[in-house]
Amino acid sequence: MIIDFKEIPVANSSSGLQDTFELFARDFLQDVGFNIVHHPDRGADGKKDMIVEEIRDGVGGKTKVRWLVSCKHYAHSGKSVSDTDEPDIIDRVHAHNCNGFIGVYSTLPATSLGAKLHGYSSRIENIVYDRERIEKHLLTNAFGVQLARRYFPVSIGKYVVEHPTPAKIYSDDPELLCECCGKNLLVSKNGIFVVLNSQLDSVDAHGFPKYSKERDVYYSCKGRCDDVLEARYKNQNLWNAGWEDLDDLMIPTLFIKNIMAFINNLRDGEMEGESIEKMKKVYLSTFPYIARHLTEKEKDIVSSQLMFGI
Repeated sequence: MIIDFKEIPVANSSSGLQDTFELFARDFLQDVGFNIVHHPDRGADGKKDMIVEEIRDGVGGKTKVRWLVSCKHYAHSGKSVSDTDEPDIIDRVHAHNCNGFIGVYSTLPATSLGAKLHGYSSRIENIVYDRERIEKHLLTNAFGVQLARRYFPVSIGKYVVEHPTPAKIYSDDPELLCECCGKNLLVSKNGIFVVLNSQLDSVDAHGFPKYSKERDVYYSCKGRCDDVLEARYKNQNLWNAGWEDLDDLMIPTLFIKNIMAFINNLRDGEMEGESIEKMKKVYLSTFPYIARHLTEKEKDIVSSQLMFGI
């Protein structure tokens, strides 16, 4: 598990934060797509934490489905939610004029509750969002991650560091296409770039062939595509002078190291022709993967500078 539900305070306390899990459940269900009809509140609730509504589109038009929601936050004890924790489910559903039952749990439903809900499936619809299903939803969409930041800042802080996503710097997502098969190497995570130079008609003092300055670069998938391109460029008297893994280039420290080597090569006149332009494309395409998002203020500054050609 990535998300630690114990970051949400226990529900049976008087800290003033005892409603936090119900508030999280409300926001989570909204993110899933439900409309909140009755929000969580304190006091006698008739054994319902909230009521939500779902709009379904069908051949006969739109249908409203009302769901009774029950929230159980047992993460601090690790206790599963049993059938005795959810008594009189059908009576509660009907008492609140609902069509189905939703359980939102920070642990897992016990076998007894699962069997009970399965037995009710022919009479009422029911859904259980347990800790694993909640986590899966939160971590697979941008709004879910944003919601998780509010309620699980420590867990998501660690997750974001270990699962970086490219910063939104350009209007379109950057691409670096394999010159052989056309795949976007920034997505496939299987790419390299290869620097090329040409063999000269002379040898050095040891009798080895001399090579020109770096003249070209190609982007490729590892393996077969690289083999095809290497053979193609050799026919043009362009030879492999070195290569780098694109995944390694997306490591911030190695990105800086590579940029410095590029600058040094430019200073020393070691690059010419297409190699310079193609390396610029490599750095521009991979930069969002080692950068952060721009703030709204920074976006305005960038726009104004570009407008005036600064």
